[in-house]
Amino acid sequence: MRQVVPPFWIVQKILGEQKKNKGAPCRLTVHCVRVERPEGVLLYHTLTGELLLLTKEEADKLSCLPGPVPAALGALVPRWFLRPEGTDDVALADQVRAIATRFRKKDDALTRYKIFTTTACNARCFYCFEAGWKNSTMSEQVARDTASYIVKHCGGKPVHLHWFGGEPLVNVRAIDIITDSLREHGVELHSTMTSNGYLFDRKLVKRAREVWGLDIVQITLDGTEEVYNARKDYVNPEGSPFQRVLRNIDLLLEADIGVNVRLNMDGENERDLYTLIDQLAVRFGGKSGFGIHLLEIQGNYEGVDPPDYVEEELLTYAEKLRSLRVYAEKKGIAARPPLSRGFSINACRADSDSATTVTPEGRLGRCDCSKDGGIWGSIYSEERDEGVLRQWRERKPPEAACKTCAIYPQCLRLKKCPHFEHCFPIDRETRTDRLSRNILGAYEDWKASGQA
Repeated sequence: MRQVVPPFWIVQKILGEQKKNKGAPCRLTVHCVRVERPEGVLLYHTLTGELLLLTKEEADKLSCLPGPVPAALGALVPRWFLRPEGTDDVALADQVRAIATRFRKKDDALTRYKIFTTTACNARCFYCFEAGWKNSTMSEQVARDTASYIVKHCGGKPVHLHWFGGEPLVNVRAIDIITDSLREHGVELHSTMTSNGYLFDRKLVKRAREVWGLDIVQITLDGTEEVYNARKDYVNPEGSPFQRVLRNIDLLLEADIGVNVRLNMDGENERDLYTLIDQLAVRFGGKSGFGIHLLEIQGNYEGVDPPDYVEEELLTYAEKLRSLRVYAEKKGIAARPPLSRGFSINACRADSDSATTVTPEGRLGRCDCSKDGGIWGSIYSEERDEGVLRQWRERKPPEAACKTCAIYPQCLRLKKCPHFEHCFPIDRETRTDRLSRNILGAYEDWKASGQA
């Protein structure tokens, strides 16, 4: 038995070692993801964050459980992988999260900002969730005032800015003003961006790296050249937008700016995406900082809410996405998110006290995906709508399926989140599958480090 990844320090501090009760029947915790390897079995504890490699002989003894703990598995008891019969894993996870939340230091610093430089865009994607939104662009004065607000509320700490839109590069001036002002005030910054990538050029890429502190750009590609150009429907394009975006991806990678390409799949473009993956593998395969991930579009067109899909339809989408992902992995260009190294007490920025969105008018919000945005304040006032903030912290209560869900400790569903109306078995399967890939990635990193 070898430790591949140590447990989360905060959970280890809270739980300590589980006491052994000699001879007491035990079972494998519900909160465990198992990944088979030729050399053994990986066990990942989703509450403690510890990853272990068991030999095949040790793993075979797991089949004896529930029951008395075999001597070869004794070390799994103090590490909470084995739990006494009759104990409640969900209650334990809830208790740990409640204590970890109280351990958190009170800090009023706002250090993460998702900034809408504009809601305007140079493309007209038919599925855009912002369809029907009023176009609004941040003025130079609001940009200066946003920078002043950040300086005042970051507590002297480094800040992370995410440029968003619309297309954020439609309003480059706002980005320049904010980053220049922050640097003048000695604020350390890093930034990321969601962009269609069309408006970059060599000069702008250089500025993005050196002045904006841009580390990563997410760029969406919906298909090969003909499909992409038709779907994006750019305003007054010059030449082929598809070819221009590919050129700009090259420029970004050359500048050491990572590019995470998102492939949007719906019922019309699935087969075309296989061809696109082939093309991307040829052009960008092996280049540092490049990766792709996939997302399904389930009819969320023209700004309307997605319909209530039945589970069979979701299963079909999930199977198609899985096949595409496996294909991308074989081609060596699938992005591999790292295994989490911290116990999260927040679902996302929407319920985090250190994060906010900033609209083009300078309003402060909780969520960029919600139609109302969860507006709770303004850069021009110290007043806070505590009711809104409280609503966006509220979590959905556990469902019956949570009792047997391996990923429950890492699943934080907010009541107001537009993405968590339902939790179908296929949703849990998809998330567990994604976690299994992260586990494999951590294992490969461990082997490559020479610790194996």
